[in-house]
Amino acid sequence: MTSRFSKILSVSLAIMMLLSVGLMTLAACDPDATKDYYDNETDPLVFTTQEVDKVFNPFFSTSAMDSNVVGMTQIGMIANDEKGNPVYGDGEAVVAKDLEIVTEGTPDVDQTTTYYFVLKNDVKFSNGSPLTIKDVFFNLYVYLDPAYTGSSTIYSTDIVGLDEYRTQTADENEQDQFEEKYRVAARARIDALIDAVTNVLDDHVSEMLTEETMAQYLEEWQDVGAAYSKVVEDFRKTCELFREELESDYSASRDTYEDQVFTDEEGNIYRNLLTTDVEMFLLNEGFITWSEKDAKLTSSLVADSEIGSLKNWTQEQAINTVYNAIIPYTVSEVLQYWVTADNLFDFIMRQEMELDRPADGELDFPNISGIQFANLSESVTVNGNSYGVPMYNDDGSVKEGYNEVLKITINNVDPKAIWNFAFAIAPMYYYSDDEHIKEFSFENNRFGVEYKSQTFMNEVVKNPDKIGVPVGAGAYAASKSGGGLDNVTAADFYDMGVIYFERNPYFLMGPAKIKKLRFQVVAANSMLDALATNQVDYAEPNAMPETASELNGMKSQGFDYKRVTTLGYGYIGLNAGKIPNVYVRRAIIYAIDVSMTVSFYQNMAEPIYRSMSKESWAYPQDCVAYYPYIGGAVPENYEDLYMEGKLDESYYEYMTANGISGGTTLTEQQQIAFLTWLMEEKAGYTISGSGLYADNGRNECMFEFTIAGEETNHPAYRALYKASELLNKVGFNVTVRTDKDALKKLANGSLTVWAAAWGSTIDPDMYQVYHKDSTATSVLNWGYRQILNNESRYPFENERISALSELIEEARLTNNQTERAQIYSEALDIVMELAIELPTYQRDDMFAYNTNKIDVSTFYANPTAFKGLTSDIHNVSLVMEQ
Repeated sequence: MTSRFSKILSVSLAIMMLLSVGLMTLAACDPDATKDYYDNETDPLVFTTQEVDKVFNPFFSTSAMDSNVVGMTQIGMIANDEKGNPVYGDGEAVVAKDLEIVTEGTPDVDQTTTYYFVLKNDVKFSNGSPLTIKDVFFNLYVYLDPAYTGSSTIYSTDIVGLDEYRTQTADENEQDQFEEKYRVAARARIDALIDAVTNVLDDHVSEMLTEETMAQYLEEWQDVGAAYSKVVEDFRKTCELFREELESDYSASRDTYEDQVFTDEEGNIYRNLLTTDVEMFLLNEGFITWSEKDAKLTSSLVADSEIGSLKNWTQEQAINTVYNAIIPYTVSEVLQYWVTADNLFDFIMRQEMELDRPADGELDFPNISGIQFANLSESVTVNGNSYGVPMYNDDGSVKEGYNEVLKITINNVDPKAIWNFAFAIAPMYYYSDDEHIKEFSFENNRFGVEYKSQTFMNEVVKNPDKIGVPVGAGAYAASKSGGGLDNVTAADFYDMGVIYFERNPYFLMGPAKIKKLRFQVVAANSMLDALATNQVDYAEPNAMPETASELNGMKSQGFDYKRVTTLGYGYIGLNAGKIPNVYVRRAIIYAIDVSMTVSFYQNMAEPIYRSMSKESWAYPQDCVAYYPYIGGAVPENYEDLYMEGKLDESYYEYMTANGISGGTTLTEQQQIAFLTWLMEEKAGYTISGSGLYADNGRNECMFEFTIAGEETNHPAYRALYKASELLNKVGFNVTVRTDKDALKKLANGSLTVWAAAWGSTIDPDMYQVYHKDSTATSVLNWGYRQILNNESRYPFENERISALSELIEEARLTNNQTERAQIYSEALDIVMELAIELPTYQRDDMFAYNTNKIDVSTFYANPTAFKGLTSDIHNVSLVMEQ
């Protein structure tokens, strides 16, 4: 059986953080702001952006802001139209000239789907060098390498031969256990280090050990056996990572002491007891503690009478004190309970993977058989057109009249695959190195990438220069503030809150109309002011009624705006790595009044109850709140909802056991009783000496709830603050804080509870964000790393994540939307069971702009959630004199 089709409804997932505020760095008002006409060659177009993380690398950027910056410089294999359908061809700013998709065989027997991409022969990078199939192969082999740790999940597509290449075995059982053997090796090395350190401490109990003397004694253990051969190396790495963790902790403590609140046994509230970053850091590290009984602060570092002296300590003194108090005597604890433990585990696992390569570099499976240069040695037919073996010019470009054809074959069908293959093509000449470029050979299976090498990924693909300056074949290229595309450094590209671009003179669709383009970092609540004072020309403020009203009042001055439905949703995340007990996470969720996040946008948002955009055809239409806010009315039909699997079991159990009927609104005492029952009867926690719930003295319920940005004008702030007030009456110590570095912390999974937003998809594939094998940073947010590495500690989570992953895979095996919708409904319920994400709202996007400066007739005419006003940025023009 053969079927041919060219359209699959899907779109790639883009992660978006909802920041309340970014760093505000504004230039002086434009002296030419009042002129009637502008010059596309000299006048810049200035966009706002919220704070960037400055990871401007197409392979490794994670935040929406960073990805937007990178996207200006890139061009993809295909794109999408306003309805979310794939587009390609000569009239589109994409690499693919044509595309044919062929499905053959019998489902679940020998069915395959093959994608034929005909590449254009006139695409050039911003330095004028040609984009060819070599660059496409280089990108694919970066994304599909086992050492790749970025957010792309192309590797999740069942490409023929991919498993053999990644695992270097044809044995399916070994393929399934591929990463497990490296996890086992990492765990064994860490166990050996703990064992050796423990024995050194026991053998030298009368000595005062330091980091150096511990390392010296560990050298003796390297001769004990092969299991201990790397204990010194691993101890040194532990110390390095632990110091980095403390430095990160100190940064997170900055400017947060004013938010710290304490309560005593009587419920009295104490504020402003801490006055410095140092004190806040020491409190977070446990070296300053609060006594509810005595209503005072104490410290293990000084006498009670001298605790005030800690405020005079320097950052270095505080970090060194904590470091030396823990290293080397409690290294074992660091290797089990600190973030360092996870970072060390990941490092060793990747190192073991890199070491497990053939000494001669020759692989049993040297390529991915399902990825081929289709007309390398013979012609191929695509959509009835024959493409012969290409001929090349001296500069490596394909000669006129010839085209290269990429062929990718997958097993069965996969509705997400077409969008996995829509990746941007980054230049091999920039993101690889001379050694690997010289070795490139289709015949010898050399594709510009060092196989399974953590070193290659870290030192070549994402070395600091390539993180700071993106390069590609997009409409714009990174430039210097004073202009020019040559020898641009990271400091040139991002300078004092402004990111500089100039048009790519070699852009496929012709040079962009506007030569100079800038992104200026502006706080969300300052965007309209920046627009009104002509500091920026195009902004994306929060879509709120008062914003629309203000913009309506500015129309007479030449400002306008558009509202477009957001293909995404807001949520509050909970990190199971930091809150290991699911019932504790559920207690937090029950205390959050989601309606407060919705009311922030007034009539421009609506509540959402599952982790998927309501714009998706797969969103369960009959779902309700899985965890009803404990301060709201009990659902009238909560018994029926539970029986239908739409409501948390513990909620049903408590309400029925206590005779609470639907429609009842619990008093505050009843709310506290429910949360107490959840914490004690379900979680098994007890009140510790400090007055906080804890699990046998560990995992005290002292948490930070993070609002991204620097201001509290955020849709989730009131909801999280109100939740903290209730939880702090039960045995929690919750502080709600703003954090301008929230994006960076999300990328490494270091936040505990936070408010954010996802950019969702047309195709509802959930792999990137929820599958156990995803290497995207999103799974770090949920605590997957800790969950998967500690099965005995997380039995419930491991079972549920495995079931969730199976459903995600099952939903990819059919194009039938009805079947897929049912599968995703079950999968979304499991996400709720895990209590790692609380969906909050769905809203509109708002785009505001200066019509005096921008020729609005050059915007994309019919913007949708899938294609925005400036999607075709190369067509946008300033108002020019006719």
